[in-house]
Amino acid sequence: MSVSSNAAAVQRLWAFLRREPLVHFMLLGALLFAGSALRQSAERETIVIDRATIDALVRQQSEILGRAPSDQERALLVQGIVDDAVLLREAYKRGLEQDAVVERHLVQKMRFILGEEVAEPSEAELRAHLQAESERYRSPPTVTLDQVFYADPDAVPDGLLAKLQDGTDFRSLGDRLFMLGPTLARYSVVDLTDLLGVDLARRIFELPPGAWQGPFRSAEGVHFIRVVTRHPARVPAFEEVVEWLRQDWRHARQQELVGAQLPALRKRYRIVVEAGEATP
Repeated sequence: MSVSSNAAAVQRLWAFLRREPLVHFMLLGALLFAGSALRQSAERETIVIDRATIDALVRQQSEILGRAPSDQERALLVQGIVDDAVLLREAYKRGLEQDAVVERHLVQKMRFILGEEVAEPSEAELRAHLQAESERYRSPPTVTLDQVFYADPDAVPDGLLAKLQDGTDFRSLGDRLFMLGPTLARYSVVDLTDLLGVDLARRIFELPPGAWQGPFRSAEGVHFIRVVTRHPARVPAFEEVVEWLRQDWRHARQQELVGAQLPALRKRYRIVVEAGEATP
């Protein structure tokens, strides 16, 4: 076939394609698909996994394994970092950070970050904190009591109260209440409420010490009780609460740091309250 014949054939094919609607549709679809692919490629978010993050996790894994990770283990570690970054971005795109639990954790994390520069307190600072906040650390009144307990009211021996008052060994009688022994040492009214209910707890704190009393009913069964000692409210010794003091002191300083930085942070936003008023 001559060159002129080939040219004529191409012209006839092109004329046919121009007249055929189906061909137009296919060409348009191909162009749209190509354009969409190019646009998606151009709009893809870049995720950078920095070397410091990888090195830190490699060191952490080395400490766990007791050796350097193999090439395969390192590749899996990096893939895990990438997957976590992808999932985190997808979570934000889906608005999952607006979940109440997630929001609460993020707020707590920000408070921790803003207040993490607190130095360890000295003993003198902790003792001063205890003195200034002594009422906060004051323990409530408590009682130490002996008891004889029966889960089944029908199992209570006749004349038991008189026998107890006459000196019968109470330790060999009755059942065990929640596996507790026959003597409960230094229980507050709150402790006894959790154990016996509010009515009996209050009644016990009204009993005079030294004599057996009963029977008393609770949701658990029947009780015979002797208050041994009343312990008044007191401020504990420094050594008893030093760890509690340290935690409270650090928390108070962290709150001060956060509070000092929040005014400047608030100025970055236009805050609208629900009533419709806007802060400047």
